[in-house]
Amino acid sequence: MKTFHLKIGLVIIFAAAAVHLTYSQPKSEKEVEAMLDNYSISLTFDANTSYHFYQARCEQGSVFKMEGDDGNYAFTLYDEVAKKVYSLNSRTKTGKVMPLDPRMSYQGFSPMLASHLFLHTNYLDDKNFKKTDRHETVAGRKATVYTMTFGDGKGTFWIDDQYGFTLKYTQEGSNDMHTEVTEFKTGGVTMADMVNLNEYKIEAVGENK
Repeated sequence: MKTFHLKIGLVIIFAAAAVHLTYSQPKSEKEVEAMLDNYSISLTFDANTSYHFYQARCEQGSVFKMEGDDGNYAFTLYDEVAKKVYSLNSRTKTGKVMPLDPRMSYQGFSPMLASHLFLHTNYLDDKNFKKTDRHETVAGRKATVYTMTFGDGKGTFWIDDQYGFTLKYTQEGSNDMHTEVTEFKTGGVTMADMVNLNEYKIEAVGENK
């Protein structure tokens, strides 16, 4: 009986180890996009200026928003059911709506957001990119900590254990920076969660005019 219990215990231990090894590995942008068809994510970036990014996706459409302290701004809603795209301004509560070109349909993470979430992919083959024994929580999610040493500084990555993207990154040295996911939700996201169009004065352009 003791031998049987020992075998069961070893199976559980090895199974848990296998799961951890699977989920703690950094993944590519395409790998993560293939796992997410309904989500919302918010991320902040601080260096010489500060940016806030927000992207969400559901079966009916998607949205991308960017706000920067330097004045850069973008807010676009893609309604794939009504075949419309909205260019919005949340400050003035105004916007424009035009026909949705099929080429503008959801293509995955915005390049601007992806550059932060998948920063680690630049170093996967670098011998200085190393996994540590630290496991911490970022935005309520479990993460494994990786480090990267540069000639003029050091980078620290918090990699999401389940999806394998960068939840948080800090860089110290000649170019200090900090990027961090502040909220990440999977499942249950709807178009109504992305924006309330009733709050906006919308001008129709193009074929919608």
